[in-house]
Amino acid sequence: MEVIESKTMHVVVEGLTAISRDLPFESGQAWTFSSHYMASYLQEHAGNGTGLSSNEAAMMAAARLDWVLRETRPTLSGLFSERDITVLMDCYQGDMFSPDQMNSIASDLCDHVGIELGEPKSGGMGQLIGKLHSLSSVQRVTLADALEQTWHRGMGVEQQQPREFLASIGILLD
Repeated sequence: MEVIESKTMHVVVEGLTAISRDLPFESGQAWTFSSHYMASYLQEHAGNGTGLSSNEAAMMAAARLDWVLRETRPTLSGLFSERDITVLMDCYQGDMFSPDQMNSIASDLCDHVGIELGEPKSGGMGQLIGKLHSLSSVQRVTLADALEQTWHRGMGVEQQQPREFLASIGILLD
């Protein structure tokens, strides 16, 4: 049974990896680094007696994620300033987040501004890093999604400023 599951997982990962070849670079990178998580989810949720195909299980995952984002966005309201969001957007500049990257937002920011994660920080940067460290896993997912959406949809497609766009999705800045 474990050999069959291993082969199935390998086939799913190969298929997911092939999709990344047709995506823009940043999206392809995030896709590639996320493919193990996608395959694991699909293996656990498709064809497991629920009657869901891989596509249907993926759509259920999207619905669940949408619910999580909508429930969590208000918890980010008032937590970040416009300056905080500007600094984070400068750090990521339109990157798409992979699941593992969501655990390193604070350290990515430190790398971006050239400071050590463990050294004491004062002022605005120290406060921002503290805020990032205090976020729950779900809040980090929601922040990552908000940064992506602000860059690509808000500023790119809808031509909105970050404050305006974030408010439209339920995140009010300090």
